[in-house]
Amino acid sequence: MLIVVKRALREVESMKREMSKTRENWWSAAGVVALALALPIFLRGVNYLQRLLVGAETRLAAIGVDTQGILGPMPAPWRAVAQGGEEIKTFLDGNAPRVFLWRPEQIRIDHIYDQFGVVNREVGELKFDWRELDLLVDKIASTGAKPFFSLSYMPAVISSGDKWFDGLYYEVWNEPDLFGKWTTRGERNYLKLYEYAARGAQNARGVRPFKLGGPATTGLYKEWIDKLLSNVAQKNLKFDFYSWHRYDADLQKYNEDVVNIDRWLDAYPTFARVEKIVSETGFSSERITENDTRVAGAHLIAVARELMFKAKYGFNFSVTGGWGMLNKPRGEALKMLSGLGSARLSVTGEGSFVKAIAAKSEDSVQVLVVNYDPRQNHYEVVPVTFLNINPGAYVLKETFWDGKITRREVATDAAMWQKELPMTPNSVALLELSPKL
Repeated sequence: MLIVVKRALREVESMKREMSKTRENWWSAAGVVALALALPIFLRGVNYLQRLLVGAETRLAAIGVDTQGILGPMPAPWRAVAQGGEEIKTFLDGNAPRVFLWRPEQIRIDHIYDQFGVVNREVGELKFDWRELDLLVDKIASTGAKPFFSLSYMPAVISSGDKWFDGLYYEVWNEPDLFGKWTTRGERNYLKLYEYAARGAQNARGVRPFKLGGPATTGLYKEWIDKLLSNVAQKNLKFDFYSWHRYDADLQKYNEDVVNIDRWLDAYPTFARVEKIVSETGFSSERITENDTRVAGAHLIAVARELMFKAKYGFNFSVTGGWGMLNKPRGEALKMLSGLGSARLSVTGEGSFVKAIAAKSEDSVQVLVVNYDPRQNHYEVVPVTFLNINPGAYVLKETFWDGKITRREVATDAAMWQKELPMTPNSVALLELSPKL
């Protein structure tokens, strides 16, 4: 009898444990459902609280993508990267396939004459040897890009030969206001430096088309523009692009640069078609850890968005070394940008923090969304609406920073489809909507 009672008690205890687990599982499942139902309300509440915290002047985003509103070819100022003197000969060794994924059009290199042994003096005469530089040019070509040369002058010896491409850029000097302490007057006069470089270039015969410009100063300075363009116009010198550098976490600085240079160029109608190139750009010019974070990656995409239709190129510095981008968020940002299609689509509803670029790629509609905030405290739920689509079934592909990719089927019986996209500080998402086959 005692044995039976003990067994019965054990069965009762076992039944209690099973019932307890069932209740826990039920509450767990119920919690997931409740969270799913409450999440949109919660996220809208986050937006409301965010507006209270940052002030009414902050514009929250409501991105609208006109899937039929093709604006023309996609401008891609991000298809340009730069490398300075650090690892200049070897920065592409073993890295060319990964750089190829960025689909660069231009790779800028400087220190041409002091690190490649191209100029030597023998018996009182200058001798030139381009073999080491040619090796790097071949490596650059293997990435699908052309070399963009930052030079101190244009020697005639490079004016011929089968190695050179059509449409190369030659930039006279690198940060002359810093390296060499050049000015626009006095003994170290950049105007003279540019004049000799331009005359040497213009005197070359039998050369392929190329572009010459500068001055690649550490910032955009009105005095340099006025003095340089006046001198170039007066002496009828070749001048195809104006270049400068900008390292700044503040997006507004990039916009101010382009607004200023457009306004200043109005005084020189001859140079109305001069290309504008930011030949070095980045989150910070210092070697700081933030350059290797998602903050800097989000900054790169936000700057690319800011420079579209405003500058020909914005060179991201640099491929490797202390400012290197490979295998870091800035490199991942370039990969995401490189995946955009060749036709740009109309986008409306960008906010103070959230920016977007939309493209058409074959049958897919793409929108790259970034929430850039250097202070790292802006959260926002962004409604992303695809407009002017055909009712039916679609596949939504989402790509995120860490390479995570999700795919799911969606459907609409209207001419639009919307997704609410939670954006944490400095998050990036690439949404691609394609018809279900």
